[in-house]
Amino acid sequence: MMKKILLALVLMFSTQLLFAQKGTVTGTLVDSTNHKNTLNYATVSVFKGADTVLTTYKLSDDKGIFKIPNLDLGIKYRLVINAWMYNILRMEITLTTAEPNLNLEKLFLSEKRNNLNEVVILSERPPIIVRKDTIEFNAESFKTLPSAVVEDLLKKLPGVAVAADGSIQVNGKSVSKILVDGKEFFGGDQQMATKNLPSNIIDKVMISDDPEAKRRDLDLLAGNTPQVINLKLKKAIKKGAFGKLYAGVGLKELYETGGIMNFFRDTTQVSVLAYSNNINKPGFSIGDVSRIGGFSRAGVNSVSIDGDVFSLNNVSFGGSSTGIQKSAGAGANFNTLTKGGIKLNGKYFFGQGDNLLEQLVNIDQNLGNDKLFSSTNTNKRSKSYSHNFGGKADWKIDSLTNFTFEPTVTLNLLRNLNNEQLESRNGSSELVNSGINSSRYTANNAEYSLLTSLWKDFKKSGRSFNTSVSITKRDNLSDNFNNSTTNFYDPVSTAFLDQLRDNNIRNFGIYLSTNYSEPISKKLSLRFAVNANYIDNENALYTFYKDPLNQAYDVAVPELSQTVAQSGYKANARINLRWKLNKDLSIQPGFVYNMISLENGFSSYPSFDQNFQFFAASLNINYKGYSFSYTPSFREPDVTYIQPVANNTNPFYVQLGNPNLLPARSHQINLNLYKYDTKRSLNYSLNANGALQNDAVIMERTIDQGIQTNKPVNADGIIRLHMNGSLNKDFKSAKRQFSIGGGFFGNFNRNIVSVNGLRSFARTYQIGPRANGRINLNDKMELGETYSVVYNKSAYDDSFYRDINFYTHSSETEFIVRLPKKMVWETTYRIQHSTQTVAGYNNDVKIWNAALTLLFMKNDRAQLKFAVNDILNANTRRYVNIIDNSVRDMRINNLGRHGLVTLTYNIQNFGGKVGGKDTFFKF
Repeated sequence: MMKKILLALVLMFSTQLLFAQKGTVTGTLVDSTNHKNTLNYATVSVFKGADTVLTTYKLSDDKGIFKIPNLDLGIKYRLVINAWMYNILRMEITLTTAEPNLNLEKLFLSEKRNNLNEVVILSERPPIIVRKDTIEFNAESFKTLPSAVVEDLLKKLPGVAVAADGSIQVNGKSVSKILVDGKEFFGGDQQMATKNLPSNIIDKVMISDDPEAKRRDLDLLAGNTPQVINLKLKKAIKKGAFGKLYAGVGLKELYETGGIMNFFRDTTQVSVLAYSNNINKPGFSIGDVSRIGGFSRAGVNSVSIDGDVFSLNNVSFGGSSTGIQKSAGAGANFNTLTKGGIKLNGKYFFGQGDNLLEQLVNIDQNLGNDKLFSSTNTNKRSKSYSHNFGGKADWKIDSLTNFTFEPTVTLNLLRNLNNEQLESRNGSSELVNSGINSSRYTANNAEYSLLTSLWKDFKKSGRSFNTSVSITKRDNLSDNFNNSTTNFYDPVSTAFLDQLRDNNIRNFGIYLSTNYSEPISKKLSLRFAVNANYIDNENALYTFYKDPLNQAYDVAVPELSQTVAQSGYKANARINLRWKLNKDLSIQPGFVYNMISLENGFSSYPSFDQNFQFFAASLNINYKGYSFSYTPSFREPDVTYIQPVANNTNPFYVQLGNPNLLPARSHQINLNLYKYDTKRSLNYSLNANGALQNDAVIMERTIDQGIQTNKPVNADGIIRLHMNGSLNKDFKSAKRQFSIGGGFFGNFNRNIVSVNGLRSFARTYQIGPRANGRINLNDKMELGETYSVVYNKSAYDDSFYRDINFYTHSSETEFIVRLPKKMVWETTYRIQHSTQTVAGYNNDVKIWNAALTLLFMKNDRAQLKFAVNDILNANTRRYVNIIDNSVRDMRINNLGRHGLVTLTYNIQNFGGKVGGKDTFFKF
C-alpha cells in the first residue's frame, strides 16, 4: 500500500511538470567594446516584475551563452545580469504563447571604470558571482528552513555536494578548510561550522582554491586542487554557545537521554557531553562526537565503524551492531590558542556498555558427496568500561613550519559471560556431534602512545620535509575460564573440558616516518620516503586445568602453554622521480626496498630469526582525472599466527599456530577515475584495484567427527580484484532539488580452500548494480529511494566442492513531509531478500520505521518526536555470505517493535539570550 501511495505521488508531480506550459529565454553575453570577447560564467538572475524574491537564475557557459527554461507565459520578468568587472545590465521581458521561446541574441555589457556611478540594489544581489579565482554565493538567494544550519544551505548551492559523513565537495573537488570571516572556527574543525552555525546568520559563501595545497604540490592538477570555503557573517561572532539536550521514554522501560554543549569565546572553546540509553544506539552520531565532542580537534588515532555504531581511539559511544546494549558515557574537551600561536587541547572521555547478544549462526559446508551443517546458538552478556585521556599541542613556528605533540592514554576493562549450544549434522541430517560451551572472560587493557610530527615547507616552491615519530605501548591482560561438554555419535563418546587460559600480551613499538620532496626543474621532482619500525612484543599464554580436589585452576598444561617473544626492526624505503610532461600528464617511476629483521623466541620451542629483503619497482601515472599506480608490499605474519599452541576455547573450532610462516609478498595495482562536469552538474567515478599475493596466509582445515581444526599456512597465487563505479546528476533550482544516480561494484577472489588435505582453487564472484534517486520540493516533501541487487557465486576446480550461487536484493525508501507547518512526518522502509536458504529460515528481513515530530519555540529549537521503530516486528538482523566452501547465515537479535517519545532542545546562542530572560548556560 505504501509503495502505491509513493508511486501515485511521483506520477502526480511528474504529470504537473510535463503538462504545464512553459517558455525559455536564451542569449549570449558579450563585451561591448570587444565583440569577440564573450562573458563566461556571468549570472543571469530572474525576478517577477517589481518582486524582490528571486525566481530563478543561470550562469552563462564557457561561450557566454545562457538558457533559462521553465518560465511562465504572460508574466513580466526582470533580468539582472552580473559579470565580474562589468556594469550591471537590467532588462524586462514577457513570454507569450505566440513566442514562448525568446532569443535575445547578443547582449552587450560595458566594462567597469569605477564603482561611483553604479546603482546597487540590495534585493538584486545576484545569487552567484564568479570572480577571477573565487565563486561567491549570496546566502539570501537560497531559502532554508528556520532551524537550518550551514550544511543545509550548502546542499542548495549549485555544484556543492555534501556527503552523508558531512564531507563536502565543490565541483568535484574536496574542501580542505572552512573559515568563518577568514579565520578558523573551533580549531579548524570544518563541520563545527557547517553543522552548528545557523544558516540565517550567513551573508556570503565564498569558495576558492587552497593556496597551501598548490604551494606544496606544484604538479597538482586544477581538477584535484582542494577548495577553501569562507563563510562571511552578517555580524561578527565573538562568543556563544550551541548544542542540544534530549530525553525520551518508551514502553518496556526504554529510555534515552543526553546533552552535548559547546562554549566559545574568542580563541577558547570548551565542549562537554553525556548520554545514557538502553535502545541499542550511540548517544550521539560520530559527527557530533568528532565535532562537538572535540575528537577531531584533539586527534583521532583509530576509528572503528559498523553501521551506526562506532568507536574512536578505542572508546565506544554506545550501541552495538550485534545484540542489544545499554550504554552510558561522558566527557569534556578544552581547546585554546595561546598568544604564542600554539593550539592546546586536552580531553577526557568515559564510556560503558552492557550488551546482550542472542545469535544464531548456520553454516552449510559442502564436502563432495556429503555436507556438514553446523549450528551455533549463542547467548552472551558483555560489559565494557573505557577511559580515554589525551592532549595535543600544535605549534605553528612560522609560516612554513608546523610542529605537533600528542600524548594519549586509553584504558579498557572487559567482562564477558558466554553460553553456546552447538551441533553438527551430515548431509543425511544425522547428528555428528553436539555440545554446550560456557566461558567467563575478563580483560584489562591499557594503551599509552605519544605522537610527534614536524612539517617544514621551504621558500622554494615544491620543496618540503615532514617527519613523525610514534611511540606506543600496549598491555592486554586476559583470563578466559572455559567449561564445555562435547558429545560424539559415531562412535558414541563424550569429552569434557574445564580450563583457564591466562594470556598476557605486551607490545612496544617505535615508528618513524620521513618524507622529503625536492624540485629539480619545472618538470622534474625527486621524492624520498622512509618508514622504520622497531618492535618488542611478547605473547605469554598459560593454560591450567581445574583440580577436582581443591576446585582451583592450578594444574598446568605445558602442551597448551607457550611464551613467544618477538623483537627487531622493519623498514620500508621508497624513491620516486616525478616527471610532469605537460599540465595534464605526469609519470612517477620509483623503487621500493623492504627489510625485515626479527628474532622470535619461545619458552619451549626452538627460537628462530626472520631476515628478509624485498626490492621492487613502483609506478604512478596521472592523466587529467585518471590515475594508475603499481605498488609492491611485504608483510610478516602476525605474532598470534606463529604461536605454536592450540586455541581450544571453542572445542568445535580449534585454532592452531604455525611458527614456520613466511612473510606475505603482494603486488598491487590501482586505477582511479573521477570527473565532475560543472556544466551538467554530473559526476562520475571509477575505481579498480587488484592484488596478487604469494606466501599469503590461508587456513588448512581438518574435519574429524564434526570438529574443525584450522592451521595457518603459506600459499601462492592468491588474487583479489575489485571494481566500483558511480554516476550521479543533480538538478537544483531555487525551490526544488532532484538527484538521480547509479553505480555498481564487482569482486573477484581466487583463494585456496583446503579441507582434510584436499586443496582446490576457490573462485568467488560478486557483482552488484545500484540505483538511487531523491527529490526535495522546497523542503515541504522529500522522497528518496535506493535499490541494489548482488549476485554471489563460488566455483571450485575440484569436483569435491559444490558450486554455490544466490542473489541478495536490498531496498530502502525514505519519505518526509513537512506539512502542515511545525509538523514533520517521516518514514523509512527497508527490505532485504536473499535467495539462499540455510536451515529453512525466512529469507526476508523487513524493517519499517515511522515518526511524527512537532516543532515549537523560536527557530524550531524544541522538537517533540513520536517514533515507532520496527513496526513489522522483524526482531532480527541477517547476514549471508560465502566463505571458502561454505555459506554462512548469521542472525542477530535486536529490540524488535518499540516506540519512543523524545524531546530535543537545540541551543544556538551566539552572543545573545537563549530560551528566555536569562541565558540557559553562562560562559
